[in-house]
This record gives sequence, structure tokens and C-alpha cells, in this order.
Amino acid sequence: MKKISPETARDSIQFAMTLFCIWVGYRFYLFYQWMIGKSDLAVAKPGAVEGFLPISSLLSLKQLVTKGIFDEVHPAGLTIFIAVIVMSLIVRKGFCGYLCPVGFIHNLLNKIGRKLGKTVTIKGKVEFGMLIPKYIAMTFFVYTVFVKMGGREIDAFIHSPYNFTAEAKMMLFFTNMSQTAALIVAGLLILGIIIPYFWCRFLCPYGALLGIISKASPVAIKRDENSCINCGRCSKVCPGGIEVDIKQTINSAECVGCTQCIGTCPVDNCLTVTDRLSRIKLPWYVIAAGSIFILLIYYAAAKYTNHWDSPYPLEMLRNYYMQLG
Repeated sequence: MKKISPETARDSIQFAMTLFCIWVGYRFYLFYQWMIGKSDLAVAKPGAVEGFLPISSLLSLKQLVTKGIFDEVHPAGLTIFIAVIVMSLIVRKGFCGYLCPVGFIHNLLNKIGRKLGKTVTIKGKVEFGMLIPKYIAMTFFVYTVFVKMGGREIDAFIHSPYNFTAEAKMMLFFTNMSQTAALIVAGLLILGIIIPYFWCRFLCPYGALLGIISKASPVAIKRDENSCINCGRCSKVCPGGIEVDIKQTINSAECVGCTQCIGTCPVDNCLTVTDRLSRIKLPWYVIAAGSIFILLIYYAAAKYTNHWDSPYPLEMLRNYYMQLG
């Protein structure tokens, strides 16, 4: 029986999660049509759609930390946000490596680029300069929310008509895309073919935040310098552009924990997933399995404690949605 490789596992999980997100998007579209009176089919809003609202969830997190109030406008969004942060603390950027649909799209774009032989490797000072924008954006959002905005401002935003319909606005952005927006998206897709994981590596502020948090994770990739043959294959397949073959411990903020470096290494046990605290070697699939497990645990806990579905009456929501339709 052929063993499942890290690459196959990652591709399969990303594909499944992307299909799930497409299903969630479709269910939300049906919900939206019902809300604005264009359909008689009553469809409940899928809570998972709120996972696409990280900025709103960041505001909700501050409210939870400072006031002990769990957001009731987008409770599922806050649940997912907390789960992803915990994920990063325990099993690195498993969300980026396995669960994010944007990561799946860039994984496909990278495969296309490699097949066409059009990929460009970004290293050194150029790479450092290109990494700066996402950390600037991340710093702006975190500083604005946790330092500049007061409790009243956050409460006002959370309960604003804009935030109540944020998922619909996001959907309408893609379904009624302007020519300028379409050109920008097309440009990002083309860049994703040429420069591996362009958006994830150089522009995503969410990934930047999770990367910084993941540096505290006890889980990391370790390289045995004595058995390494310096073939460089691990560095070539790394989505984060990390020079794995010259490091002893891979604890970079750019590491998404995909373990593709382990899968491509020709020397057994040269690269391993290791608990840095106990120095115990772990199975390569622990990051993928741990990420899924943490997400499901938080989902189950949120459903059990009524922190997944919003308690606000549908008629109130319909009034907000009708203003969009």
C-alpha cells in the first residue's frame, strides 16, 4: 500500500476545505436572496461564512478581552478567529498551510507556474523588501484596533449596519466586481503563477499576524545537519521561500507547517517535525491533524454554548439586507 505523502495530504485537505467554502458561499447566497425578498426559499445563514471577516473578528476579540463580551453579531467569526490563533500557538500556521482557500488557489497557481517553467525565486534583500507591506498592514490593523480605538468606538462598529451585512458586502464585491477590481485580482493571480504564493508570502496581513504568533509554537521542523546531503530540494518546495537546507530549526514566521520539505527529502529522518520543548519527534501529519482537530473542537464548543449562531431576529437583519438589495 502506497503511503500518503505530505504533498498529497496537503492538496487533499486544501481541496476539501475549498469545496466546503464554495458550499458555504452558495448557502450564503441563497440566504442573501431570501433576505432581500428575491427568493421564497428560507435558508439559514451558514456561520462559517463569518470566517472571512478577520478584521471584524479582531474588533470582537478586543471587546472580549477588555469587556468579557462575546460578539453576538458574528459569533462564529470570533470563534473561528480564536481557533486559528490557538492553532498558530500550538501547531504553527496550520490554517495557512491546510485550511485557507486562498492558500489552495496559490498552491494551484504555483503548480501551473512550475509546469510552465515561469516561476521566479525571490531571495535576499528583494525578498525582505517585499515582505514589509504585509507587516505594515498587520501593524496598522492591530494598532488601530487595540491602541487607537476605544470601547465605545468598537461597540459602535460591531453593531453598525455595515458590520451586520459585512458578509453580503464581501460577496457583492466579487459578484459585482468593477473593472478596476477585476484587473487587480487578475494581476494577483498572474503574479501567483510567476512568484510562488505571492499573496500569502508578501501581502496577507492575516498570515503575517499568524506567523508572528506561530514563532511561540513548540512545534517546528528540525534538520539533522549530520545526515543532510545539501541537495537543496527542501528549499525548492517550501511555500514560504525558506532556505530550509541551511537552517537547523525552521521557526520562521513564513513557515506554514506544510511539511513538504519532509516529503521531498531523500534522506530518512533528516527533516522531522519536533516538539522543541521535549525534543520528541512527532509524525509529519501532526500539524494537519492538529489544525483540523482544533477547528472542530472550537466549532463543537461554540455550538454547545450557543456561540456560533447570532441570536438577532431575522426581521432586524432583513431590514439591513434590504438596504443592499
